Amino acid sequence: MKTSPLVSAAVVAVVLLSVLCVNAFDDQVSATPTLVKKVKGKKVCDKGWECKGWSQYCCNLTITDVFQTYQFEELFSNRNSPVAHAVGFWDFQSFILAASLFEPQGFCTTGGKLMQMKELAAFLGHVGSKTSCGYGVATGGPLAWGLCYNREMSPMQSYCDDFYKYTYPCSPGADYYGRGALPIYWNYNYGAAGEALKVDLLNHPEYIEQNATLAFQAAIWRWMTPIKKSQPSAHEAFVGTWKPTKNDTLSKRFPGFGATMNILYGEQVCGQGDIDAMNNIVSHYQYYLDLLGVGREEAGPHEVLTCAEQLAFNPITQASS
Repeated sequence: MKTSPLVSAAVVAVVLLSVLCVNAFDDQVSATPTLVKKVKGKKVCDKGWECKGWSQYCCNLTITDVFQTYQFEELFSNRNSPVAHAVGFWDFQSFILAASLFEPQGFCTTGGKLMQMKELAAFLGHVGSKTSCGYGVATGGPLAWGLCYNREMSPMQSYCDDFYKYTYPCSPGADYYGRGALPIYWNYNYGAAGEALKVDLLNHPEYIEQNATLAFQAAIWRWMTPIKKSQPSAHEAFVGTWKPTKNDTLSKRFPGFGATMNILYGEQVCGQGDIDAMNNIVSHYQYYLDLLGVGREEAGPHEVLTCAEQLAFNPITQASS
């Protein structure tokens, strides 16, 4: 069957437009100047749109210094395949724009390049495992199908908890099923995320499945925000700024990737030995470390990499994400 010249021209136009958009984005990134000053004797920096606000973390490499479009495409190579469920939704630019809101707080800008690359692989490892439609015989293997979804496909309930009716009341007709890069559920999580991001997600939870930048922002917010004030965020647990208490040590909770699973999912995946649910997340992290050129040997020993023996931070019979 011959291809119509008009169709061929249209395809070429779309490809050229995509290239021009990426190049324009890359030019904007490379043209950003770094401003430096001292505040109370400490060096702080401002790198424009990507790391803005006079932060010590902005003096380090930014995400676009260590992570490029081609690497994002390698990590999520099948996200736009015909069998995926969010074709055309996720892209590199949306991730970088979302991350720029949190880079001044240390998201993938904490420590040196190695730590930054490891946190990037850790966060995206969670994202990949939670949005994957891969399976054992899938093309490219089960770890190559991250960002296949942007929402829960067949929700069995509306995820409205009336316990929070005074703080985060459910909006009539709204459903709070899983959405986003690290899917959030329940009215109280949408309400808290909306407050932090200054978006009315309580009344409009659907915004997350309509805007990729917002979907990534909600995921990074979850990564950077403790579930409880007395506990670390996943970010703090991973980069090592969290110092475990005696109780944490007795509960076998140590800084590292394993603790991030404990914080995000609790006893859904932790404290049950080497179960498949936990191993799937770990495998995505290791796979991404390899693809980013860091190498899975940097993931650390079993007790740091996994949460197989860790007691949950918030043990409950039925955990809600």
